[in-house]
Amino acid sequence: MELTIQEQSDTLTRVVLIGRLDTMGVERVETQFNAAIAPRGQNAVLDFSGVSFLSSMGIRMLLTMARTLSRRGARLVLQAPQPFVLESIRHASLEDLIPVAGNEAEALALLQKA
Repeated sequence: MELTIQEQSDTLTRVVLIGRLDTMGVERVETQFNAAIAPRGQNAVLDFSGVSFLSSMGIRMLLTMARTLSRRGARLVLQAPQPFVLESIRHASLEDLIPVAGNEAEALALLQKA
């Protein structure tokens, strides 16, 4: 699992994830993920186009961050998940808590609605 953080503005953090967000993947990136997003307390877009698998541990990591940001008045949006990963997101009803966008423009539009 690879994680790249790209800050786009003072109010948005963009994170690109590549690989499998399974137990080992979460162990590799969770500390960096939390340290980069949680303290800033700003909206975040996660580019999921490079994520090939999402396990329950990955779902837990995402839910934890979404709740942390929500308490600070910010939101987390998932961008462009692959079909298999989107199926996992829908099966877990994750879309009810974390919006999913097909592309960057949709992700930014979802943040504007907040």
